Amino acid sequence: WQINENYLGFPEGVTTRDLRTLGRAQAERFGAQFKDCRVERIEVQDDQTLVAHTTDGDFVGSTLLFATGVQDVWPDIPGIEQWIGRQVFWCITCDGHRTVDKTVVCIGNDDSAATTALQFLTFTPKITLVADPGKARFSDKKRGQLAAHNIDIVLARPDSLEITEDGSRINGVCLSDGTRLPVDMLFALLGVRPNTQMAREVGVALDDQGYVLIDEEGYTSIPGVFAAGDLTGMYTQQVASAVHAGAEAAQTMNYYLYSPYQRNVGDENPIALSQDHDPSVFPPA
Repeated sequence: WQINENYLGFPEGVTTRDLRTLGRAQAERFGAQFKDCRVERIEVQDDQTLVAHTTDGDFVGSTLLFATGVQDVWPDIPGIEQWIGRQVFWCITCDGHRTVDKTVVCIGNDDSAATTALQFLTFTPKITLVADPGKARFSDKKRGQLAAHNIDIVLARPDSLEITEDGSRINGVCLSDGTRLPVDMLFALLGVRPNTQMAREVGVALDDQGYVLIDEEGYTSIPGVFAAGDLTGMYTQQVASAVHAGAEAAQTMNYYLYSPYQRNVGDENPIALSQDHDPSVFPPA
């Protein structure tokens, strides 16, 4: 029941599930069809026809949009899932406002996590950063900044959550060294993994971190294949940003599907359009 508080048009916030349901109903009103199934494999045929092999049969098309997002990395703490969106979060932009004058425990192992911990000073001075002693890799500069602002680094692994007797909230995090840290809010700052394995299997060009490479309009390195959202390594992984990227990619896909007479001069060949749109973005094949 994660509430999205920073999507325009919902003064009281909206759950991500409700936002998806509303969007689906709006699309269906204009004829969009949804299939609740699992895509098992994408096939790019010699004539550039695209086939999605799914658990509900095969679907054939001229365009394909990858919008598979990323997977947040969570601490290996039993039972943590039930607290996500309640006292466990991962995004300071989305949920930092909840931490005003609260006791915050951040879990992270690198300078990015340290930077976010420092940013929480905007809301509260009561911050602790927990890092895995085998994975911690903080620069001397960030260590110095944390120390200067009285943010402790505790080198230990979070083992369990201490729950109140009535089961209503978390009031502590128990660490592998026996330490117990009081907590109001817990933020996992362990990064994300892009869900791009299927794109990789098709041969779409990825960057060094596994994100899909696209140009400014959503074209990938394969004609007819587009991508939008968090799996493209966006600067901000926000719902509003993903919607913007999806809208741009959808408009580009629509143009790609136009008949030659509906195109601008020089754009009559959709395959050439896709391949030549911005070749500097993609590495040589």
